[in-house]
Amino acid sequence: MEKSKMQNGMKPSQKDRVAEKTGGMTRWFMEQYFQTYEMVSKDPRYKQLPQFNQTSMLATVFIATNAALDKIRDAKQVAKKLEEISESEKNTKVA
Repeated sequence: MEKSKMQNGMKPSQKDRVAEKTGGMTRWFMEQYFQTYEMVSKDPRYKQLPQFNQTSMLATVFIATNAALDKIRDAKQVAKKLEEISESEKNTKVA
């Protein structure tokens, strides 16, 4: 977002708002897609698949990778929370 537009009371363009809100994530997904393609396209079995299956396979790998990353993040957050609970239990017990 341009500060001059904000200071003048003008609303930034939709393009600018979208770029600010999702630009980083979009670049992440785009890079992930092309890295996935680069990896799987080297497998000789990939070229034997019909085009629909090639596209479907890329999407499946892409979605599964993101789901696995989410589970890892969730697991780390849960583990951290459990550690905090455990520590608070230790600190509240009177000897």
